[in-house]
Order: sequence, then C-alpha cells, then structure tokens
Amino acid sequence: MRNKIKVLVIALFCWQSLFPQDNQVTNPSVPNSKSFEYSLAQGGALLFVPETYAKIEGSPYLSTEWAYARIKLADSRKFDSVLVKLDLYENKVHFKDEQGRERMVAINVKEIEIKDPSSKWNNASFVTGMGENSHEFYQVLAGGTKAILLKKMTVIIKETKDFNKPEKNNFELQNILCIYSKDELYFEKKNCLSMVPVFKDDNKIMAFIASNDIKCNKENDLAKLINYYNSY
Repeated sequence: MRNKIKVLVIALFCWQSLFPQDNQVTNPSVPNSKSFEYSLAQGGALLFVPETYAKIEGSPYLSTEWAYARIKLADSRKFDSVLVKLDLYENKVHFKDEQGRERMVAINVKEIEIKDPSSKWNNASFVTGMGENSHEFYQVLAGGTKAILLKKMTVIIKETKDFNKPEKNNFELQNILCIYSKDELYFEKKNCLSMVPVFKDDNKIMAFIASNDIKCNKENDLAKLINYYNSY
C-alpha cells in the first residue's frame, strides 16, 4: 500500500512539472496599460474632475482624442500602449483606468511617444526637463549628439471681453522653437549666430547658414541646420 502511495505522489509531481498551472501571477512590470495603472496605484495617479475646465472655452490638450503612446517615467520605467491625452495647461498626462475613469499621472513623466496610426500626432515625441519648469513638454523635431531641435508647447488661459458682453476665458496654444545644446536652451531668433553662441566658432555652420539662407525662426530651416550640425 505504501509503495502504491509513493508511486502516485511521484507521478503527480511529474505531471505538475510537465504542465504548470495557468493561474500563475503575471509579472506586473510587463509593459501594457494595466501594468501602468498598477504601477501608479500607490499615490502615483490622481482622479481627474472634468468640471475643472467647464467654464473655459477651447481645449487644454494636444488633442482631444485619446491616443496610444509609449511612456517613460522619470525613474526610467517604460510602458507601451497606454491610452493617453496630453494636458498642456497642467503639464499632465491623462490616462484611463480599468473602470474607464480618467486619471492624471501624478509622478514625473520624462518622455511620451505617440504610437497610434489613427492619431495625427502618430510618431510624435515629447520630452520634459529641458527648461526652468521641468514639467513642461517640448516636442522633439530633430536631434543628435550635439543639439536637439525642440518646440516648446504650452497652453495658457487668455481673457477676452467684447463690448457689452461678459468676460470669457479661452485656452490658447503657444509654440516657440528652441535648440538644446551643451545643457543650454536657446529660443528662436531670426539670426542663428546670435541665437546659439557656439555656432559663431564653427566655420562649417557659418558657411551652411550663409549658403542656405537659414532663418532660425523658421521650423524647416532650423531642422536642416540641426541635422547638418549633428552630421559631423
């Protein structure tokens, strides 16, 4: 009898080894929207109150449509396929939890890359930590090892008042081009050499600006300049 029980136990152990249980706990660090919510559960997410913007016309968002994105947090954790909206007024990332409620990421976000073919912002990348306000978002337009072309994107509330009408508040998007180089941020100017002092000591850059009639307050011109500067 004992021998039969011993054989049965050994057989059961071998069966479990060959066919592991399906209900094992999955690793919460696997990148997806559920693990993103799980990772932010301990004080890392705030519930959004839609009434916050009820009396303000316009939109504080990069886009009013939800889009899937890759997110990199300030602590270097990365997450894929998170459904988000980018709030450029509060400098917050909104996402939906498993119950469909809208929440805001309360911890610092380092980078967002839109990865959604249905969005007009597909493949657009946004970073923080470039200026005095470490939470503000900058769109990356061109980049390399020596310099990065950015577009600072902020939304402000603008007050307007028509004659004999009550005052209105409107969201207004403001963009400004800038170059990040050698840990410094330089904002757009028509004259490139006065915009980025380091260019004055680079004969290749000076020749390129002159031969291509580069204007550093034009996005396409600046992109050409930064791509050339990073090419050598």
